[in-house]
Amino acid sequence: MKRLNTKYILTLSVILITVIIVFAEPSRLVLFLGRFHPVILHLPIGALILTLFIDIVGRIKNNYPSLAIQYALGFSSFFAVLACLLGYFLSFEGGYDSPTLNSHLWLGAISTILIVCLFVLSKSKADWASKLFLPCFGITFIGITITGHYGSILTHGSDFLTQYASAPKEVKPITHIDSLKIYDDVVFKILDAKCIQCHNNTKKKGDLALNSPENILKGGEHGKVIVKGHAEESQMFKSIMLPLSDEKHMPPEGKPQLTKDEQWLIAYWINHNADFKNKVVHLPKNDTLNKLLKKYLVFEELKIEEASIGDINDAKEAGFTIFKLVPNKPELSVKFPKKELNKKALKALKKLHEQVVELDLSNTALTDEMASSLKSFKNLKKLYISNTKISNEGLKSFYNAKRLQVLNAYNTNITNEGLNAFLQQVVPQHIYVWQTDIDKNDIAMLESKFDTKVYAGTAEDFVEITQIETPTFLSDKNLFVDTISVRLQSKIKNVKTFYTLDGTDPDSTSLPYKDSIFLDRPVQLKVKTYKAGWLPSDVLEKNFFKIKHQVLKYNLVKQPDDRYPGSDKLFDLKEGSELFRDGNWIGFSGDNVDATIDLESVKQVDKISVNCLENVSNWILFPKKITVYSSTEMNTGYQKIGELNITRTGRYGSGTEIKKYTVDIPNTTTQYLRVVVENFKTLPSWHEGAGTDAWLFVDEILIR
Repeated sequence: MKRLNTKYILTLSVILITVIIVFAEPSRLVLFLGRFHPVILHLPIGALILTLFIDIVGRIKNNYPSLAIQYALGFSSFFAVLACLLGYFLSFEGGYDSPTLNSHLWLGAISTILIVCLFVLSKSKADWASKLFLPCFGITFIGITITGHYGSILTHGSDFLTQYASAPKEVKPITHIDSLKIYDDVVFKILDAKCIQCHNNTKKKGDLALNSPENILKGGEHGKVIVKGHAEESQMFKSIMLPLSDEKHMPPEGKPQLTKDEQWLIAYWINHNADFKNKVVHLPKNDTLNKLLKKYLVFEELKIEEASIGDINDAKEAGFTIFKLVPNKPELSVKFPKKELNKKALKALKKLHEQVVELDLSNTALTDEMASSLKSFKNLKKLYISNTKISNEGLKSFYNAKRLQVLNAYNTNITNEGLNAFLQQVVPQHIYVWQTDIDKNDIAMLESKFDTKVYAGTAEDFVEITQIETPTFLSDKNLFVDTISVRLQSKIKNVKTFYTLDGTDPDSTSLPYKDSIFLDRPVQLKVKTYKAGWLPSDVLEKNFFKIKHQVLKYNLVKQPDDRYPGSDKLFDLKEGSELFRDGNWIGFSGDNVDATIDLESVKQVDKISVNCLENVSNWILFPKKITVYSSTEMNTGYQKIGELNITRTGRYGSGTEIKKYTVDIPNTTTQYLRVVVENFKTLPSWHEGAGTDAWLFVDEILIR
């Protein structure tokens, strides 16, 4: 094989530079080729990083691969020159800030020259060349980094690298629509999300910048972009309304597009004189505007501390059922399922006034006097007090619940006066007042005045439930080998159910559920149910995991404690719940889980996952370490192939927590595996039971 000749690279560089001069006109071919600049520029950078790695390893091992270094640098030199050429072509498109563009262009040329110099140095036999090689490499990387910085400014704006380097500016809460500034709080946010990336001071496509009122009024190369009072005549609005296939449509195809609501707001703003200063209060109102502006309100971030386990247990002992709305989050949903509610029970619940965001006291003996103890529940979002003795006086107890979204006061003693007074303090999105003394003739006035929805139907077949119950899975199984068919059931007839498989919350445009959901890969399934005249259900969520091999043959060094028996639960593909006494968990007091697994034939394994539970108050801790061994024989010759050390980040956890710990052992081919899940043995010094045996709870060992 012939060595790569330096003169070939240098000759090619000269030819390409000559081509730059010849093609120094923005023909369509030149513009077309320029678009390949972002693709090509990564090739020399990647090759350089690999070359540096090979160089350093060769020096350390005294086996320097000179020829490989030369070829790699020759490759980098060629594509660096090509990237320079295409970048020059791309600059003909215009719309870039000239000083930034020139800096990027010249720094790119200097970096290219440095790469070619590296190639020349790699071929030289002189001692001085060898001494200069690594310093030149360092200077080259500095040049590439600075060049890339200016490139990011051209494509993403001047603050692209530094945007997240400091804490974001504190946003002042805006809780009322009238307080919104139509440009600053609405229009600019739309432009910033969809337009300003290509229309700013450093990247002015069409010589247009949209990042300030002055630039918007200045317009671009085709003149003004807004005609105050006339959206249909404004270039800005006409561009966003063109068909997506039209080359003049903005934003261009492939970029995030404006929604219909955003298009409406842009048109409204232009039609009302494109005001840059005034608040919404100075503009004429309509229902559509009020509805669309709600999403631009800014509420003070809700910071809630985790409730103590003791306070939660006290409330449960008082008769309340309590569960977390989101795992590892402090927000709680609380219901009193019995009728005999009393002051003592509410006193126990009061300790959770910060954490309770959903409170269901319907069908209880709740009175106005009892409700007075709930004044501190200011974080409520949903309140159910239907079928109680609550009247206007009791409703006053919830004046502090400014975040309330749903109020169900069906079959209570609330009247027009009480609801009107309540709405002057709190405005839920949905209010249910069937079978109350509220006059239907006043409902339209209340809805218009306070921008809410009041439901007061009196159908004979009325059902108290105003939100569809969350559907349930017919099976608890969420682990599978090849495929799994997931089926749902709902207590309400004629519902429409939708689902997603990518972790996003479903809506009525998501995948429709029919008879079952067929899965052949690991997914995060989310489900939501809808029915006309009802509130949609809460989101039902479940993770499904696909494993490679189901274990049928295994052996444990020590069996689980008699109180939590059943070693077969380690491989039954059925995960336990947060209730460690649900029968799906096995427990080890002071002992490790030491399992030897026979895959029955030689198979490939990439991961070993272990599902564990922690409940510190019940002396159950996550494991200390997980180690995986492999062997070709059942009882001998095991070699360690993977290990995961588990570090505690604090002392006490918050309630029950479940984690799936995974040891990566990629491309391992074996028949026998030994998995050791290490117990803490004894409880640590910070624990109230320090020195006593710690519990280790496991329910699945998964071969993935």
